[in-house]
Amino acid sequence: MKIKNILVYVFLFLLTALVLDLANPFFDKPARDGGFFLYAGQQILDGKIPYRDFWDSKGPGIFYINALGLLLGNGSRWGVWFVEFIFIFCAFLILYKILSKQWDSNSILFGITLASLGLRDVLGYGNYTEEYSLLFNAIGLLLFLSIEDNPKKLRSYFVIGALFGLSFTFRANNIGGLFGILLAIFLFFTLKRNFIEATKTIFIILAGFTLPLLLWTLYFALQGAAGDMIYASLIFNFAYSSAKDRSVLFLFEGFGKYGMGWISWLTLLAWIVLLIRAVYNFKDNKLSLLEYFLVFWFPIEVLLSNLSGRNFGHYYISWTLTVAVYCGFLFANLQSFVLKKVHSIKIAERINNMVIFLVATFILVTLLPIMLRYGNTLKVFLSQSDSIVYNDPISLYIKQNTEPNHQVLTWYSDLGINFMAERISPVKYVYYPLFYEGTLTDEIELGYIQDLKTNQPEMIIDCSRQIDAIPSMHNETRKEQFATPGLRGGMYIQPRYGEIFDFVKDNYHIETTIDKCIIFRINP
Repeated sequence: MKIKNILVYVFLFLLTALVLDLANPFFDKPARDGGFFLYAGQQILDGKIPYRDFWDSKGPGIFYINALGLLLGNGSRWGVWFVEFIFIFCAFLILYKILSKQWDSNSILFGITLASLGLRDVLGYGNYTEEYSLLFNAIGLLLFLSIEDNPKKLRSYFVIGALFGLSFTFRANNIGGLFGILLAIFLFFTLKRNFIEATKTIFIILAGFTLPLLLWTLYFALQGAAGDMIYASLIFNFAYSSAKDRSVLFLFEGFGKYGMGWISWLTLLAWIVLLIRAVYNFKDNKLSLLEYFLVFWFPIEVLLSNLSGRNFGHYYISWTLTVAVYCGFLFANLQSFVLKKVHSIKIAERINNMVIFLVATFILVTLLPIMLRYGNTLKVFLSQSDSIVYNDPISLYIKQNTEPNHQVLTWYSDLGINFMAERISPVKYVYYPLFYEGTLTDEIELGYIQDLKTNQPEMIIDCSRQIDAIPSMHNETRKEQFATPGLRGGMYIQPRYGEIFDFVKDNYHIETTIDKCIIFRINP
């Protein structure tokens, strides 16, 4: 293997470690979504079926990838973290190959470095649908960029569609690249009046796209849950996206504190430069299929990531590939402009070496504290194998004060607690307290209440005061919340909360409080 290739692998490995630093299972508990996916993966390994036995609106891919990680890790979060590492590392590797087709090493270094820094900011504690989709999307884009060199174009187009179909089965919003490809193909061929080629190509891509969807539908049909899967992962999400009023300004949410910040703005600048160049090429009828794609790709990603009108940081993970490509393009053009003004080969080489040195130094400085954290993890791993995964005090308390067959309800739907405590939830619709108006149905609300009253969990963990997004189950605490100016107006207030609060008041007592979380125990 060439030295250059080894250095590339090392570089991408370090970037992956940088990205997944906060997701290191040793240092903290999983985030709410990631915790639920871990819980779902464990339920699958225990023989449960998504949507039928436990409910969420994500596609099935995220549940089964967590099941795979837990299987590989013998039930440990480290198994899922390992799968995350492989997926992101491979996505970066494919991204490197994509950029190598267009630009020099400096531009590649610049684009991937910015993409990794942006990804780290929005990934947080990790284990989100968007990060797994990056790999499928990257391979699809690589195939698309290689299409002119491939004599078996139709087969490649089918595979491209299938890859984006896999992304769709993680989360419907993760297919911005597919829309960009379809629009590019449609305009490129129709403007050349080749309608047959446009229709045939688009049909083949869509045929590939439907294949993973059909396979998943068949699987759940065999489990008697196809209807549940289709409603949860498709129909429900349309209601979810339309349940919140928003202005045009919501499209810029990803450019602020919830997204990649200045990296997002730099990507936008690159897109504007590319758009200007594309307009000139269009006038001369010189616009390539790739240029058509790049004109549409970033705006589509911006639109899809903000479609729900919510500003969760992980929604912008899907921008990672666009950041690398567009910033690589911007750097390549800027470098070309500078080097044209420099007539000395020696000065050009010095500029080139300086860029590499500055980027490498920046990466090393950023990585140093992170590597120290990894080193600490490794020392603990080698010295005391029973402490290699973080367990929060609440999970430990539950585990020490309940039996394995006891059920535990988390009020605020933090199923990561259930996963770490190894206790199942008594309710199917675990996210009920956080449902938006317009998405909550009688079936969901009544199902939650019925499950709660029928299964009667041993403990209820009320962490509502950590975030104050929902009212507390404790009457006095709830009065404090409602008395706080402006707090009640921003809460999720569901129609039948009173019935739940009365049930808890009549059947449970407060046992203790840990980290602002009230722990209820069922009455003897």
